[in-house]
Amino acid sequence: AVHDGGALADAALSRLDDASLAQLSGNAEALFHNLKEQNGLVGERLKLLQSYADRSDRTLAAAGALVDLSDTLVSNASSSASAVVASLYGLIDTVGLRAETFDALDRLIEQDIYLLDRMWELRLRSSQLALVTNRLSRAVGKAEVEALKREFGGHLRVIERRVSSIDDPIRQTQAAAQLPALRSAAGELQRSSSLFEDRTRIIAIGDELEKVAGRNRVLSQRLNTVAQAVMSDARQFAQESSAQALRAVSAGPWALLATSAVAVLISGLIVWLYVERGVVRRLQELAAAMQRLTAGDLTVEVAQGGTHELKDLAAAVTAFRDVSRRRHLLEAEREKTNEELRRHREELQDLVHERTEQLRREVRSHAEARDAAERANKAKSVFLAAMSHEIRTPMTGMLGMLRVLGDTPLATDQQAHVRTATAAGEALLGILNSILDYSKIETDKINVEALPFSMAQTLRGVVELMEPAAREKGLGLYLQIDPAIASWLEGDAGKIRQIIFNLVSNAIKFTHRGIVSVQARAANIGGDSQSVWITVSDTGIGISEAGRDSIFEAFSQSDNSITRRYGGTGLGLSISRGLSAAMGGSLSVVSELGKGSAFTLALELPLSHAPLAEVPKNADKPRGDTPLRILIVEDDEVTADVAVRFLEGLGHICRRSPDAFGAFEIAAQFSPQIVLMDISLPGMDGIAAMRKMRALLKPHRVHIIAMSAHVFREEVEHYLASGMEAFVSKPLTPEALADAIHSVLVVRHPDAVDRAAWAEDISKLGLEQMREILALAERTLPERLAGMRRALEEKNMAGLASAAHAARSTASACGFTQLHLALTELEEAAKRADTAACQQFMLTAGTAATEALEEAARLLRQAC
Repeated sequence: AVHDGGALADAALSRLDDASLAQLSGNAEALFHNLKEQNGLVGERLKLLQSYADRSDRTLAAAGALVDLSDTLVSNASSSASAVVASLYGLIDTVGLRAETFDALDRLIEQDIYLLDRMWELRLRSSQLALVTNRLSRAVGKAEVEALKREFGGHLRVIERRVSSIDDPIRQTQAAAQLPALRSAAGELQRSSSLFEDRTRIIAIGDELEKVAGRNRVLSQRLNTVAQAVMSDARQFAQESSAQALRAVSAGPWALLATSAVAVLISGLIVWLYVERGVVRRLQELAAAMQRLTAGDLTVEVAQGGTHELKDLAAAVTAFRDVSRRRHLLEAEREKTNEELRRHREELQDLVHERTEQLRREVRSHAEARDAAERANKAKSVFLAAMSHEIRTPMTGMLGMLRVLGDTPLATDQQAHVRTATAAGEALLGILNSILDYSKIETDKINVEALPFSMAQTLRGVVELMEPAAREKGLGLYLQIDPAIASWLEGDAGKIRQIIFNLVSNAIKFTHRGIVSVQARAANIGGDSQSVWITVSDTGIGISEAGRDSIFEAFSQSDNSITRRYGGTGLGLSISRGLSAAMGGSLSVVSELGKGSAFTLALELPLSHAPLAEVPKNADKPRGDTPLRILIVEDDEVTADVAVRFLEGLGHICRRSPDAFGAFEIAAQFSPQIVLMDISLPGMDGIAAMRKMRALLKPHRVHIIAMSAHVFREEVEHYLASGMEAFVSKPLTPEALADAIHSVLVVRHPDAVDRAAWAEDISKLGLEQMREILALAERTLPERLAGMRRALEEKNMAGLASAAHAARSTASACGFTQLHLALTELEEAAKRADTAACQQFMLTAGTAATEALEEAARLLRQAC
């Protein structure tokens, strides 16, 4: 029967040919692949739908917030316009206020109504954004999504412009906070896709899912056809198998009965002859042996007879006995080892405790040594500061009086004596400066400034300064600058000048004949920075190989005889290397004894632009050769006398006081324009005196310059942060005083027109709209300036301040930077009733208006 069933199965399987099987397998595999692809698309679509819904909600929330904010702004603008309209009735009914009436009308038309219109447009465009976002959720085609994207972008550009024109800074900040969400939706932020791209992808995924579903339906139909054929063959095979099984079952019981009887007989014989005698008894012996081993009797002997399996079992029992014996021996050995380990652990604990106590004592010693070093370092800094102050104060008098003496008629030998004394004093000052610079480097207190500077101008200045010294020794001093070096770089020009000056000074000092050259070249060009190498080479005495290892160390020379022959402190190169490291550069040397040296300063500097030009702060301030009223507050009589002589030599009018209290009395009568204030004054220090001086002289504007022998960077920064406008160090020089006075009287000059804002307005509003704005400004600004001139002639300061304020709003809206600043100053001067200042600012405003209109017209022509 089994044979017949197998034959039938083979017959049923043979009905499926290879082609049908291949078709069935291929269709099933394709269907599985499509279902996998469909599952991936559905997962992506679900994630994208959730992300799209979240971004759409954020976009709607931002648009709604702008709508709410614009409602408030529209209400405010409407209220402002209503207030102006209401004030017009009072002006019209009042005789003699024709000009004020027209000014109010101008403000109503040009500002209030214009602002109201812009805020209405902001509200409309914000609502349109929300509408476009809702329409996008229902878009079903790529073309429709692109159209909505263009519409969204157009509304957003106008909204950005309208937000920037909100005059309330708080609400402008609130409105600007909503723009990132809208820009993200439009795809202007590169960190993510746009809302429209997400919608396009959702639509594309839906189309792909439709295509995959269609392919699945075709494959399912094919599989169904093949499966029906297989099921039909299976039913036929089952019917034939069932018939054969019925025939086999009818003869089966008799055969089974006979077979069972024979099997029972044979089993009984096997159990009696083999299992009982050969297995059970042998197992009982092995079990007894295992019980003795378990009880701890390791002298058991196990017989090795029996079948193959019983022999293996006996061998296992024997192995267990042998392992137990070895384990017993190992346990005894382990107990002995543990005892030794316990003893060693106790000894180690004692050693660790002793070493810990020793380390604690060492840590305390190190802490005490560190504290002592910090106290010593602090004491050194205090000593250097005190030494600086104590030496610089008398040096101010000494060098100042020597300079004054040198300007008087003297005999030839007297002039030589004065020059010698001046050179000695300046050498002493150089040594003091070197010690202070080294102290700053040693304590990491070097601050590096990053300002635009010209490398060519800096190097030319150093070479021009050192040319007389080189010419006096008969040396050639040459400068070569690589044209590839950028015109303007960003860095600390003062520190670069100090390094190159030191290198050139050393080269001239150690060169008896030949040349000294300064060469600057660009190591790499491109990007936002430039590597510059500056090499100072000479044909001097050179440096030995052993000496090159020590020349950059403080207070050292390559040879002890160098100090005796050439002088110097041995700090110059150490300071130069410290300054170069502070700027992120390096200073290296190549030298050969007797043939000269070449020092190279390598720096990586960012590219920059030329700094803005400087103009006077206020036109009513004295400029050029105009004498200034200067009050000198200095307790050292010699220093005060030197300062008076220098300033009077510059053409200024001076008064002086030995303390702050006398300075207050003098200032009340003298009305100084500039106060030169010493920091260390008796009774009241210079900073406290500065604050009280400003309070005393209000509203008169006074510039206060700090003067001190304390020249550490942090001290100077403290003076400036406290309100001092400039700083001069002792000893004083006429040049330093003139530079400090100049620095408090100048500021950066802004452009006439904010070019970036105009370029943005032209791109967003178009040329025609910007031409209309410029035409409106050309009509209204001259009229407003004329009205302000009339108000100034009539001494109507309130009207002048109001007109200046209105014109200032127009200048701000048009991006006329200089005019806006001039009108701001004019408004403040009118409020103070300062007629002289108002006259000067009127001139400045007229010039600024002309320049702004011309510059704006030029920008529009360029945009064409």
